[in-house]
Amino acid sequence: MENLVSNSPVINQNPPATSVLANSVGLNAINNRSDVLQIQNYLKALGYPVQTSGSIVNNQTDSTIISILNFQANNRIQVTGNINPGDVTYNALKQLNSVNTSLVESEDESLHQPFLTNSFLFRRNAGNANTLNVIFEGDSWLDYPVPTILDLYDTITDRNQRLNLNCLHLAKFGETTSQMYADRAHFVQYVSGYRIDRIYFSGGGNDVFPQLGRILNSGITSFDPSFFTDQAKLNELRSLSGDALYQKCILYKRYLNTTTFDRALFNSANLSSIFSIIMRNYLGFGSIINAHSTPNTIFYMHTYDYPLFKLGVRPSIVGVDLPLGPWIKPVFDRLGITDEILRSYIIIRLLDKFYALLCQIKNHFTYYGYRFQSRIIDYRGLLNSSELWRDEIHPNSAGARRLSTRVTF
Repeated sequence: MENLVSNSPVINQNPPATSVLANSVGLNAINNRSDVLQIQNYLKALGYPVQTSGSIVNNQTDSTIISILNFQANNRIQVTGNINPGDVTYNALKQLNSVNTSLVESEDESLHQPFLTNSFLFRRNAGNANTLNVIFEGDSWLDYPVPTILDLYDTITDRNQRLNLNCLHLAKFGETTSQMYADRAHFVQYVSGYRIDRIYFSGGGNDVFPQLGRILNSGITSFDPSFFTDQAKLNELRSLSGDALYQKCILYKRYLNTTTFDRALFNSANLSSIFSIIMRNYLGFGSIINAHSTPNTIFYMHTYDYPLFKLGVRPSIVGVDLPLGPWIKPVFDRLGITDEILRSYIIIRLLDKFYALLCQIKNHFTYYGYRFQSRIIDYRGLLNSSELWRDEIHPNSAGARRLSTRVTF
């Protein structure tokens, strides 16, 4: 799927200008004030994030230039960053502005750009000594499939703006690590062709949870007391429900008899096979990075957080469920696992095992002397309220903002 578009609807529209564009506007253009103001008004009336100042301050980072590039990409016009009197871009702007639009401001405004625009800007700025070139590769935690919804990519880049980030967004929602690796052409192109300072990778969730039915043994439907080492704490859990229960399950995971629990609940052969595939793909990306990196390159991997709080809730837009998921609750229902404590510790153990897998991957990079640095960002337990989740497995905007506090490039 194409990357989500960054051009969020905005309020306080300016009416379209009525004058005729006299000179070029945009990159290396004449940029007369009246012409620039006209284009800014057009773009803002269509919902593009521009300031109607009548001037272009910096032709590499100026909001008007970026909006022109986005407009061209969104309307399948050759991306040049330039508008001339009577050209295709100008005629398209005039035509679209003749249609009455009713745009409203959204609380959440995604920063994603179409890949054509994003890659154009990345290449243009990649050689600048004062930029930090960052590649984001991964799944829906970096590419939530609903326009205007903030995801972790948006909040990480926003939080690290002071670093003058130059970001290439390659993530696609729904992809497994095997699909990412098979679709690695752009990743290889940019890692090998440009100075890459940071790589942020989100992968593994789609390898694990859609295969939950293969991972779990059948026949265990309730939480056996032998799974816990403190019966008083277990009785406390049984007195709770909802967020209070899930929060305490996370807090009390140290009382779980992991050996007994894992043997009873997990098909070790299937889980090992799935984890081996994930590790193979991570190491494949690591080899690509190692061939072109320097000791200053940092490869970030992240855990996911425990998706306990909104089991069964599907991604939606304006209240309408999308044909995506849920991924976890249907498997529990099919296996007859209705015990909330058992559900919670299945999820907690899977995510803790995934963290251990990331540690193995990091240790592999270190042991074999890979040239780049690697980091694991541990999100487990951070989104400890249903108010921080959008659906079954994705954080909402507040959750994504909280997660991003742990990322410092």
